[in-house]
Amino acid sequence: MDDLTLPQQLSFPWNPVVTENQVTLAHSVADSPQQRVQQLEQILDQCQTYIDELKQQLRNQQFLEDLLARTEETALIQQQAILTLQEQLHSQATCAHQLAEMTSRRQSLEIMVQQSQTEIQHLHQEVDRLLHIQDALEAKLVNSHRLLRQREHDLQLLESQQRQAHEEKGLLQTRLEQLQQELSDRENDIRDLSSRLTQANDLIETQERVITALQQTQGQESSKNTVIQGLSKTLLKTQKTLQELEQEYQLQRLQYMKVQHYTQEIEGRSTQQQARLQKLEAQVAELQEQILHQAQQAREQETAIQHWKDRYSAAERVISQLQQMITQMAADKPTPLNSLPSGSSP
Repeated sequence: MDDLTLPQQLSFPWNPVVTENQVTLAHSVADSPQQRVQQLEQILDQCQTYIDELKQQLRNQQFLEDLLARTEETALIQQQAILTLQEQLHSQATCAHQLAEMTSRRQSLEIMVQQSQTEIQHLHQEVDRLLHIQDALEAKLVNSHRLLRQREHDLQLLESQQRQAHEEKGLLQTRLEQLQQELSDRENDIRDLSSRLTQANDLIETQERVITALQQTQGQESSKNTVIQGLSKTLLKTQKTLQELEQEYQLQRLQYMKVQHYTQEIEGRSTQQQARLQKLEAQVAELQEQILHQAQQAREQETAIQHWKDRYSAAERVISQLQQMITQMAADKPTPLNSLPSGSSP
């Protein structure tokens, strides 16, 4: 305010009071008009000065009011600017705090992403390992099923051979019983033939003694010869019968020996068949045990495959969740610094 002057104190009082000296002076000069005129002129000058001061005071007051109004307006603008700056400073401080939090969060997210990627790599390696284990187990399971089918086929063959051996054993047993019965019959026939041979020999010996006795006795030759001839014919028939009995006996002995030999052979075959049957039964029992073991092993392998499949599915779910989390982290990454709002000067 270079062209402005502050209001000065008025030289003329607002309520002028006539002092006692002035009253005395007025009374003392009452009789002098010239002095009174002078005094009035002085008073008039003072009034004029006071009026001028009042006018100047009025002008100064108006100026001060205008100045005050402009100052208030400027102060209001400055206050608004200050408020705006304070809001901007607060916003910048908030943005700086948010930026620090976002930077810290971004660093944490980057660490989490790195850890997640490392975990994903480990999980992929685990998945590959699980796939190899699963493939190996499935190959073993296929081999186990193949061996199981082969053993079941072998068991069917052994059971068929076992049934056939049982049938053959039954046939051999029946044949053996028939042969034993035939041997018994042959033995009876041989004993009968032996008895008949003995009787024939005894009869021949008796007839020979009778013929010898007749030849030694004395009597009519004609009757004696007739008896001797008759006895000789009987003797010849008896000898012939004896030869036939001996032949039949030899034939029966030969048949008996054949039957006996065949019986022994059948007994040997029956013994072999029994041994074979026992061996087949042992093989069937062993094969059944192997089939049960193989089936149990196949069930265990199927359970193991299901376990590794479950672990594989769990690893795949974890990988999918981690990838989704990484994608969400990439979508929710912090705002760059140049995109934050900047404060404007008033």
